[in-house]
Amino acid sequence: MTLRLLFLPLCLFTLLFTGCLNLSPDYAPPDLSGGMPAAYREDTGSGNGSAAQAAKRTAPGAANPEDKGWREARPADLGARSPWWIVFSDPLLDDLMQKLGAANQNLAATAATLRVSLAQIGIARSAFFPGLGAPFSTERAGAQNKSANSSYSGGLQSSWEISFWNALPALEAAQAEAAAAAADFAALRLLLQAELAQNYFLLRSLDSRQELYESTIIAYRRAAQLTNSQFRGGMATRVDYDQAAAQLAGAEAQLAALKRQRAELEHGIALLCGQAASGFNLPRASLAGHIPRVPPGLPAALLERRPDVAAAERRVASANEEIGLARAAWFPSLTLGGDFLWKAAGWQSAALYSWSLGPGGILNIFEGGRILAQSEAARAGYDREIANYRQSVLSALKEVEDNLSALRYLEQEAAARGRAAVAARSALRIALSQYEGGLTTYLQVVSSQTTALSNESSVIEVQGLRLATVVNLIKALGGGFSREEIAPLIGRAGGEE
Repeated sequence: MTLRLLFLPLCLFTLLFTGCLNLSPDYAPPDLSGGMPAAYREDTGSGNGSAAQAAKRTAPGAANPEDKGWREARPADLGARSPWWIVFSDPLLDDLMQKLGAANQNLAATAATLRVSLAQIGIARSAFFPGLGAPFSTERAGAQNKSANSSYSGGLQSSWEISFWNALPALEAAQAEAAAAAADFAALRLLLQAELAQNYFLLRSLDSRQELYESTIIAYRRAAQLTNSQFRGGMATRVDYDQAAAQLAGAEAQLAALKRQRAELEHGIALLCGQAASGFNLPRASLAGHIPRVPPGLPAALLERRPDVAAAERRVASANEEIGLARAAWFPSLTLGGDFLWKAAGWQSAALYSWSLGPGGILNIFEGGRILAQSEAARAGYDREIANYRQSVLSALKEVEDNLSALRYLEQEAAARGRAAVAARSALRIALSQYEGGLTTYLQVVSSQTTALSNESSVIEVQGLRLATVVNLIKALGGGFSREEIAPLIGRAGGEE
């Protein structure tokens, strides 16, 4: 009776006290001192300025341009999103993306890591429940001149460490880590998708350049045959023939180099799609001529759209819970245990029963400064994750600005390259006409051919770079990532109750 009088109030006090006690500091997303810009500095290219203004009016949770502070990072429902690569309107690229999602082995490994993190939530939640075991044993023993005897024993054992000040931070830390792992998975998926799209457009650029070189080689071969005939007839010099032959051989060597580069890209795409390079083949096709416009929206939207930023923010939340775990070491560890055992010398003999029930505990009094050091380490870890989060935001802003400026200047470069190609083709026609009329040497024709081919090839290269930069911009903006993907794993969305 005395035990019950002592035990019941202790349990009631422990449950009431620890059930509402969370030793972790109240979590709020880090204050990003320095301020988020109201708009991207480089968002001034053709079509981007108006898109940015529209984004300011329509973007969910758009920050007030007058607000000089950083916007708080809160998970946001950005609505249903289509796969980002459909802006390129390429069915083959769509099919490759599906294969990547289904068969890429790096993505599969990261998905397994995510499942491990999800399992950790269940492990942390198990601390809220008591453990129950059923020990049993059987034994047969004998001695000289004595008959053998059998004995049996069994029972139930239960133990429960009543320590919610440990369990609550551990559970919330596990939830935050699982959310960060989900964002890591989304970040890797976006990275692989972007790599696939970039390789695909580079391969298509090589296809177009290969077509250019093949048609050029046909023209060079005709020119070499013509100069050879003229040389044999005394109408051209050996220098003219050698120059034409050298021009042809150089173009053939460049074509072989283009084929080698294409094969390597094709093998890389096969690896991304989880297929063996030996059995993978992409048919040749021309490079797309359309460059899609991608409105960047508001800088503050990166806090919701970038999976790496989301992962960094969730790790700040996890580090916040680690502070609570470190503080819990100052509190006593209380345990409720009980046993019920029976033992019999045989199945037909009378059994002996025993039971025990009672609480226990331990309070740390002196550990040489270990607990204090753990608390300091937890706070330092929290500060480290805040710095990592701020750095991830700044890096994201830089990537967007880099690609916005690259698109703007590549557009100007493409226009200039196009004008240069038109002028080079005109100069080549004039040089050929003058050579046929005997007004110039074949050296001038060779020079004009080289210039024309170089400019035509540069036009294709710049077009491929523009498409690859659009992919980079989409990746920098977060691709198709939505916080919806990790919201079910977050106990308190962005620190809100």
